[in-house]
Amino acid sequence: MNACGCGEDQIPWMLAKFGFFGTAGLILAVVVVMILAGWALGAVVWLVRRREEPEVPGTAAAGPDDPGHGELGGFTWRDEDP
Repeated sequence: MNACGCGEDQIPWMLAKFGFFGTAGLILAVVVVMILAGWALGAVVWLVRRREEPEVPGTAAAGPDDPGHGELGGFTWRDEDP
């Protein structure tokens, strides 16, 4: 068998050692670990960026009725025509 040097020669060994479901489970476990590592890295970056941002006065006690400083902050509907 001619292998291209990209791991093709190792696939039959993994299948023989772990079986089909073992190999599929190992690949799935690697994908899950990579996803969890990405979430953890994203959480760390979010925490660091949140710590470095200056706190805007008046936003700490903002409730659900506070419009905030968003794009439509302070917008209200009127029933009558102007």
